[in-house]
Amino acid sequence: MPSRNKSTDTKTLVNYLQTFQPGAIAFSGGVDSTLLLSLAKEAWEKPPIAITFRSPLLTGKEKERIKGLVDLLGVRHFWLNSKEYLEPEFKKNPPTRCYYCKKYRIRLARDFMREKGIQFLLDGTNADDLKTHRPGIKAGREGKVISPFADQNWTKKKIRAVSKRLGLPTWNQPSSPCLATRVAYGQPVTLPQLKRLQQGEEILHQMGFDPCRLRAQGNIARIEIPEKEFPRILEPRRKKNLLKRLEPLGFPYITLDLKGFRSGSLDEILKPNKKGRTL
Repeated sequence: MPSRNKSTDTKTLVNYLQTFQPGAIAFSGGVDSTLLLSLAKEAWEKPPIAITFRSPLLTGKEKERIKGLVDLLGVRHFWLNSKEYLEPEFKKNPPTRCYYCKKYRIRLARDFMREKGIQFLLDGTNADDLKTHRPGIKAGREGKVISPFADQNWTKKKIRAVSKRLGLPTWNQPSSPCLATRVAYGQPVTLPQLKRLQQGEEILHQMGFDPCRLRAQGNIARIEIPEKEFPRILEPRRKKNLLKRLEPLGFPYITLDLKGFRSGSLDEILKPNKKGRTL
């Protein structure tokens, strides 16, 4: 089990969490929600409930990892079958796509919480998230979701540091956004496409490329891997094998992004407004 060595600021957050009982935590298995769940377990009189949304946006690899974390933390965990991908506005895939996804999921969570007699819904939104393109934050505010890390001005760096101190295995875990983030804005999100992208990334993982992203832009599949891996992926035999495995998935054009791996690369086309946030 993780260590319970606490600093003063951690104690402050634990005390803050005590005011939100009975509560449930939207658990993605990421760095933020894992630490939040761990601290809520300490703060609350009863073991916290963790809610994870099960949909085609979540990869099989992520599902297995979430199961392992839940077992490690020893909390009550519930999978909610989510069909946000059927929402008309979500399927259109505008830059505000995440707003429609989170709005749908909050409604789903609230229905579940009413059955369980749970009042508060918490998530792992942190202070850094407030400065980036995060349309889901608006849905969270509208749905009265509590974001303790953002409220207490905890940054991602701080969350990683505390996670490491507490012995959580997620402390250095890279971000793992949903599969819809692999589809260029304005290009409809479809189940067959999500399946192809998941299969494509699994192939890249099997070939030893991790982290990686396979992004769809029209009929082009764009591969993102760290620059140091370029020579390896371009080795003739490996490249031939990769193309042989990716082309049957329905990608007539397959490219390597020369900028390398980076999270949120599809947001780069969005223009910042005067406050520095993206539109």
